[in-house]
Amino acid sequence: MDETKLKETTYSSESVKTVTTESPTEATVAPGPSQSVTTAEVPTQPQPSRYSPVTVTPPRDAMSQLSDFAAFLKRTWRVWLIVVGALLAFILAVTLLQRLTEMAQKAEQRRYERAIASLTPEHLIARCGQPAEDMTKEVFPVVMRTIRYQPRSGEPFLFTFSRTAEQKSDWVFLSMKDENGARSLDTVDSKIVALPCLDSAK
Repeated sequence: MDETKLKETTYSSESVKTVTTESPTEATVAPGPSQSVTTAEVPTQPQPSRYSPVTVTPPRDAMSQLSDFAAFLKRTWRVWLIVVGALLAFILAVTLLQRLTEMAQKAEQRRYERAIASLTPEHLIARCGQPAEDMTKEVFPVVMRTIRYQPRSGEPFLFTFSRTAEQKSDWVFLSMKDENGARSLDTVDSKIVALPCLDSAK
């Protein structure tokens, strides 16, 4: 019975020694010079650069630019057609308006010239009514006739006509001037503006 106890004690101490030798503390002890430890090498990855990459766009050749422009025109040809049409219509309208204005001015100028060229005492009275004064003076061989018109506003106008002493001779319009001589009525336009009734077919 004593031997059985002794053996149990021996087994228990051996088990303790075994546990002690295989403790985690001793397992982590660095190996000696006789032992070799193989460690796997981990490949190092390159660290990303702090600077962003710079991309340089190569210059485009003329052919690619021309093709892009042609594609742009193809997409927007209706808009350009409307713009060009509107511009041409505007130029045509302005040109036509200028031509019509010039034609109207020329026609008016010709009408003024005919009205003054055909002016006689009878035409003057028919166009502008009875004058304020009508005087005839004979200075052989010429007969002078002066007709005075008083407009509603402004100075009176004096019309001078002459003809030869012969009975069938025609009157010739000599001049039109205001009574004070302050206004110049040498041109056809100035005569019509001063007395608008002269612009008549009578």
